[in-house]
Amino acid sequence: MQITSVSRALFVALAAGTLVSAYADPVAPTPAPKTDVSPAATPAMQANFPKRRAVSPDSLKKRELTMVRKSVTLTPDEESKVTPIISNYVDAVQAVKSDAVTTTAEKRAKRKELHDQYVSNVKAVLTSEQAQTWETANAEKIARLRAKKNLPVPTASPSEE
Repeated sequence: MQITSVSRALFVALAAGTLVSAYADPVAPTPAPKTDVSPAATPAMQANFPKRRAVSPDSLKKRELTMVRKSVTLTPDEESKVTPIISNYVDAVQAVKSDAVTTTAEKRAKRKELHDQYVSNVKAVLTSEQAQTWETANAEKIARLRAKKNLPVPTASPSEE
């Protein structure tokens, strides 16, 4: 009887010691080495944003065409006109993003200019009803993204005319 109580007491002490040491002295995980970090990003910025995986231009083109198709019904003629507009837009944006000489603000301004041109080119292909439906769908998408990021919604959309 005395041997089982001693072994039980040892087991309890061992278990308690293991639990206490696990909570008292946690082992900090070794941070993974950061690779391919832009020199303009500060350490605080790097900690707040996870690294994004690279997306191919072809997948961006397909996604953009799918988004246009989702918001409006395109005829085959309209689709054949919209496809090169999307392709040119995505290629131009990729070129701006990969330009190492320009600053972030200049890149942002150039991408905004390219986007405004893209919107006007697509609207030129669509009928007025389709253009309005597409604008509404884009505004809703932007509102969802801003809500997801908890950003304030602007009073007027920059693409409204």
